[in-house]
Amino acid sequence: MRSLAILAFISFLLAACGVFGSKSDRPDWIDNPGEGAVGSSVTHAKGRYYQEELAISRARERLAAQYGVEVSSIQTIQERVRDDRAYVTSDREVLQQVRSQTVRAHVRAIWHDKMRDEIWVWVYPVK
Repeated sequence: MRSLAILAFISFLLAACGVFGSKSDRPDWIDNPGEGAVGSSVTHAKGRYYQEELAISRARERLAAQYGVEVSSIQTIQERVRDDRAYVTSDREVLQQVRSQTVRAHVRAIWHDKMRDEIWVWVYPVK
């Protein structure tokens, strides 16, 4: 009888925490951006603003690639650890080859996944 009561209590706690049947609030546009493009970024060392800007940049690069702009990005990261301190240096080079085409876009939606601290951005072409 006592083990049945404990089992019922644990089941109640799990249900209250949302473990069973929890539905993600992840927007549909992340997997189905339509004519637009989606970019994301996890936690950024310089804060939320830079995290959002990186996600927008990635989404724009994907959108440009859909319209014939060839984009290649090279990023070099160097990390040093000394006396329990980490020093990180990052250098990024973006090369673009444009075929007489301008691609303009605006941000249609931004979603922040708080569990993973990941920002998702949906950009759409301006026609």
